[in-house]
Amino acid sequence: MKEPYIAAIGTACMDEYYCAESWVEEGGKLLVKPLEAQVGGMIPNAASVMAGYQDDIYLVDYMNDGAVSRKIKKNLNYYNVDTSFIETDNRLEDAKCLIILTKKERTIFVVDYPKPQRILPARTLEMLRGAAFVYTTMTELRRFKNYELLADDLRSHGVRLVFDVEDSTFQDETDSLFQKADILFFNRAGLDKYCHGSEPEECIEKLLRGGCGIVVTTLGAEGCDCHSPEEHVRLKGLPAKVLDTTGAGDTFNASFVHCLMRGCSLSEAAEFSNAAAARATEILGPKGGVAEAGVVEKYMRKQRERKESE
Repeated sequence: MKEPYIAAIGTACMDEYYCAESWVEEGGKLLVKPLEAQVGGMIPNAASVMAGYQDDIYLVDYMNDGAVSRKIKKNLNYYNVDTSFIETDNRLEDAKCLIILTKKERTIFVVDYPKPQRILPARTLEMLRGAAFVYTTMTELRRFKNYELLADDLRSHGVRLVFDVEDSTFQDETDSLFQKADILFFNRAGLDKYCHGSEPEECIEKLLRGGCGIVVTTLGAEGCDCHSPEEHVRLKGLPAKVLDTTGAGDTFNASFVHCLMRGCSLSEAAEFSNAAAARATEILGPKGGVAEAGVVEKYMRKQRERKESE
């Protein structure tokens, strides 16, 4: 393994895409047309984006050794994600998500099959201890026995623990893992759930006082809001010809971690990640954000030029 490198813990799956003219109310019926299925999963999507920036990235996961799993691994290897820490467990079903695209937005159904609680293999734990960042969700980390001790162990080895926080990945603001995070990426729904009616600024300040180094809220088309103890950066969303927003948040988060790996400031990381996420929405599929850094920088320059000419 080269250093520094990033480790990602999360489920790789097949994203089954469908399109529809509009969404439907509960109890209704929706006619959908199938589109091509693609390899996805929040954490693997982000890992693929990091690999596109030439970051060394290792994915930790468990899957069966069936045809679908082999296809997933082949796809991840194509994007230069190291899959050598994916363990085989034939008790597991093929992981999948159902994604319905409409003219307004996309809706994702995550099929939540039961998963046994794990103990990390020694070689995997050793790899995680050597990472610069471990990128995951609270749900994924809780799949391991003694997950709180695992988080403490990793941080004691100098690892920066990064959580992608959506409303489905934690129960409430009392989750102990919030106190063990170095970087938190909220989406809007995740922050609303965490704040539970309190003012977002107060909640973010509380997290920073509690030891979290960076708190970022991604706001979709409205941009991003980034906080550290020393700096606050708020950027508007960039205009984009939106085709599919799937994976845009993963692209933003992965791009931000990539920038931090290279010593960028909060504002530099926010600007680059904002552009990367906007560009990702113009491409169909969960890995629309995968690109070399130069491609994103070119897109960012064009956005600046467009703004200056207005």
